[in-house]
Amino acid sequence: MRVFITGITGPVGSFLADHLLTIPGLELHVFKRWRSDPRPIEHLIGRVTIHEGDLEDAFAVDTAVQAAAPDRVFHLAAQSYPSASWQAPVLTMRANVEGTLNLLEALRRHAPQARIHLAGTSAQYGTVRPDEVPIREDHPMRPGSPYGVSKVAMELTGLQYHDNFGMHVLVTRSFNHVGPRQGDRCSIQTFCRQMAEIEAGRQPPVMLVGNLEPRRDFTHTRDVARALWLLLEHGTPGEVYNLCSGRTTRIGDIVDLVVARGRVPVEVRQDPARLRPSDEPILQGDNSKLRAATGWEPIIGMEEIVEEVLDYWRAQLKGLTAQQ
Repeated sequence: MRVFITGITGPVGSFLADHLLTIPGLELHVFKRWRSDPRPIEHLIGRVTIHEGDLEDAFAVDTAVQAAAPDRVFHLAAQSYPSASWQAPVLTMRANVEGTLNLLEALRRHAPQARIHLAGTSAQYGTVRPDEVPIREDHPMRPGSPYGVSKVAMELTGLQYHDNFGMHVLVTRSFNHVGPRQGDRCSIQTFCRQMAEIEAGRQPPVMLVGNLEPRRDFTHTRDVARALWLLLEHGTPGEVYNLCSGRTTRIGDIVDLVVARGRVPVEVRQDPARLRPSDEPILQGDNSKLRAATGWEPIIGMEEIVEEVLDYWRAQLKGLTAQQ
């Protein structure tokens, strides 16, 4: 079996590769944006076939898909930060919609029988009232950011390829995923990196935060990797599945966990620059459809997530210090 992953250097890609490489008889091809940081996949060099390019380059995507001739496809590549989408809405649309179209067209030409997963997002739901959670897949989509809008368009595009061309396409609406090897744009990464910076004397003892009241549904990326493989093997094409833990944690409580595990005292201070134009008060998913299709359950909880991510940033900063 030949598997093709886009977004290999992103939050989930390398963990999915790690999981897939434990499966006998599987040949793994990955698509890496030519300018992406290669460090998250250094351990995969020599174990996977790497194709370089950009999703917005239709020729590069077509060339990679033709060479990989995949049986399974996990499309994870995206501009995936809601906050960044406000500064770069056109770029976000191009990466998430045009990039997905380039991939689907290449698959239609070269691998029409492949099973295809498209990674959507809980941001497609937008603002949700407390009495509307946990969110089911039939909940109305009211995206509150250019990122959320782009993912709605991506999902509808993918389902159109299923309906019109008979391609095996299914979609996950993924809630927050977190683990090592990520950048520092999402909340937990930001808090843990700041704590590691403060411990190393590289930042004053002040942790800058945004809105601490939202509640979010977090899943560790290793749990996500297991779910994605099970879903592409057992899920129904043309369907959408929430990928989430089914639990929420208040952002301020995550800050408290990080501070409690820090090695030095810190002051927590709100930074107006970290506040978004809109911020959903609660996003909690109902994962019963995914569990029914696959038997999957999340294993890793929030305390373990915080400890692992904090240790990851300590190690990263230690490496930077050693190089200086």
